[in-house]
Amino acid sequence: MHIKSLFTLDHSEVVDLAEQAAERGEELALANPFPEGSWRHTVFRDVFAARVADLQPIG
Repeated sequence: MHIKSLFTLDHSEVVDLAEQAAERGEELALANPFPEGSWRHTVFRDVFAARVADLQPIG
């Protein structure tokens, strides 16, 4: 298993990390490891929120 620094993750890896955190039911404020104002923080936040919305029951 290869371990990468969080700050070397590319866009698709940040997306994957955010989706997995949302699916596990984590709290966004605790799950987002990236500094506020960074592009990774923004991508993580937006993808996390979208995935949480997708997981909500319909009806």
